[in-house]
Amino acid sequence: MTVNDLYDILKTDFMEKAVSHGLMNEPIQVTCKALSVEEAIGKPDQDDYPIIKGKEVMIEATFFQARGQAFTDEFENRAYLIKDLLSMDLSTNQKRASFIAGLNAVYRHLGLTDRTVHCRDNEPVLCSKKLPDHLPIHSNILLIGHQPRFLEVLAAYGRVRAIDLDPGNIGKNFFNICIEPEENTQDAIKWCDIIFATGSTIVNNTASTFINSGKPSVFYGVSISAPAKILKLKTFCEYGH
Repeated sequence: MTVNDLYDILKTDFMEKAVSHGLMNEPIQVTCKALSVEEAIGKPDQDDYPIIKGKEVMIEATFFQARGQAFTDEFENRAYLIKDLLSMDLSTNQKRASFIAGLNAVYRHLGLTDRTVHCRDNEPVLCSKKLPDHLPIHSNILLIGHQPRFLEVLAAYGRVRAIDLDPGNIGKNFFNICIEPEENTQDAIKWCDIIFATGSTIVNNTASTFINSGKPSVFYGVSISAPAKILKLKTFCEYGH
């Protein structure tokens, strides 16, 4: 599946649902905004999450009473009609973030997906404790995206490598695991038995790398909620709302 194929599939399914529910020409807006740290994740005990460090933000789209979120390093604060989202050029993280957040909100409204809103407070810790239930024994694990609570659990569980896009993390040790740069991805894929990839890969245009890897892949977090339903991907998001 190429990158273009992936977004074409998402757009086609989105359009089919919008047409079948009579939403294409309705004056319904999807409004995207960047959430504050407390709005996005509450008040967790730890302060090492990327969203708290300020490298990325959570944006939220609202559609009627439904909310859909996406994690991104680029965002805009504006409104769209659904038909505008469907005709959008998805060549930037900013536009993909708006599209994915809108997709999550609309599919949540239609009852086609759930867990489109980030967990809060101590829930990331509780979520991480459930990770071992989803891992094969004695496996080599590749973590894509520096999710500190996941890395903490995985580092204690078994063999793990972690790759992140944030230059501020690369080369640093967290829980005795050195964060590797993006250029190590293919080597790490060959090494691993299973991939845990952040759902924000659907926003930063790298999800197809892991979908096409030939290795079992699990995508975590709320960003990929509706896309995972459409693309039939395995997900891990125990405490999303």
